[in-house]
Amino acid sequence: MTIMRDEPIASSLPPGLAGWSMDTTFDTTDDRELGGIVTSKPLLTGVIEGFYGRAWTPRQRLEMLDWIVGSGMNTFVYGPKDDIKIRARWREIYNAAEAAELQDLVEAARARKLNFMVAIAPCLDVVYSDASDLKALKRRLDQLLALGVKHFALLFDDIPRTMAAADDRAFDSFAAAQVYFTNSAFEHLKSQVEQPVLLFCPTEYCGAFAGHDVPGSAYLNTVGEGLNPEIGVFWTGPDIVSKTLSAEGLREIGRVLRRKPVIWENFHANDYDIRRVMAGPLGGRKAEILGLIDGLITNPNNEFEANFVPVHTTGAFARGVDVEGDALAAALPIWQKRFRLAFTQPTKLLPLEDVRLLVELFYQPFRQGPEVEALLQTARRMLSEAHPDVTSATWREGHAAITGLRDRIRNLFDLMTELENRDLFYAFHPYLWEAREEVTHLVTYLDWLAEGHPEGTEFPDRDRIYNFYRRGFTVAVQELLPRDPSGRYRHHL
Repeated sequence: MTIMRDEPIASSLPPGLAGWSMDTTFDTTDDRELGGIVTSKPLLTGVIEGFYGRAWTPRQRLEMLDWIVGSGMNTFVYGPKDDIKIRARWREIYNAAEAAELQDLVEAARARKLNFMVAIAPCLDVVYSDASDLKALKRRLDQLLALGVKHFALLFDDIPRTMAAADDRAFDSFAAAQVYFTNSAFEHLKSQVEQPVLLFCPTEYCGAFAGHDVPGSAYLNTVGEGLNPEIGVFWTGPDIVSKTLSAEGLREIGRVLRRKPVIWENFHANDYDIRRVMAGPLGGRKAEILGLIDGLITNPNNEFEANFVPVHTTGAFARGVDVEGDALAAALPIWQKRFRLAFTQPTKLLPLEDVRLLVELFYQPFRQGPEVEALLQTARRMLSEAHPDVTSATWREGHAAITGLRDRIRNLFDLMTELENRDLFYAFHPYLWEAREEVTHLVTYLDWLAEGHPEGTEFPDRDRIYNFYRRGFTVAVQELLPRDPSGRYRHHL
């Protein structure tokens, strides 16, 4: 499954991330629990461009290949939803120009001794029992084989669980239809090339989609029983974006699937929330899970430039490195080199403490960076009373600390506008703009409290309200169903 590298590219590996091995194998005593199928083989690790939204450019994909090598991983999966021939028009082969562009990427991956995988998602309108649809899929696979691709993924994610009338007559279940179609594709691959690799993304690709009852899922059990044991299966964990991945949960899905899952890692994905970006390290995973999976493929932010730390810390985790300590500390100064300020000396970079602040502000999907979170906790304590004692030393110290954060964010924003790398600037610009505006509003309110506002006055006054208050259609909809702190909807008359 993995192509060996003779020697690592040491120049692209920061201290603390060196010493990786492309053939790292994690064995486990739990193999006996996976339906008798022993899966002691190299871990498939890397990046999938598998999100919804604007795809990366050819230049960015080439750079991602270097990041994958530099992070010690071994695989790139080409699967952008924006490529219409992956999903909506999956039956159509690539034209000459598209094929040439793809072949350039295949050859670039081969030069770096990386696995290059292409995804096809025939799930929107496939008729599983239709011989012509299977023939169309084989034609697509044959074109990709001719381009040198030997690693493939068939994706059946994010679709209704309905079938054509012909499939209802031909198959016992939705899962049985997908198993037949995928097994047929794999048999075709095996007839054309030695040792092909095929991964399958099920429609129930997380515990939530299985009704939080993985052992009781008829769909997953059918997949486990019927899918060729040589085919890998993607799994995102208990949720689409999983806060944690537990050893117990992975043993459970492994028993049902009769193989170790390949983790489709959505921890840093942001296509589901256009107002967030995840620039921090991987979290919520412990090294004990590495022996219970066959792969770890991260599906990161849409914004290419935001993915340096996510990719490098994911690679570090796959090798057992402390992610939020050693790996993050090692990745930041390497990433800093991309933050060259224009119109300055060639060595003038954004200061490292500002790069760290950027990561802290846009850290992980379930928490802020430690320093930023501590300051937010300070602000929460300061505002926990309707009429705080603004003369106390504790309150004044907190006021100064939040003001200092505002000043740092303002300075970071100003410096980012001067970046020579405009893709990097625009990757963070809308998020950093919003962070600057909101922390400025917070400090202005704290200033107002500290000044001892006259009785009966309000903040902000009428002349400033629309400069402070976000408006528009989406806000109007949100106001209809305000959320409580747990994220659940509440309404009041």
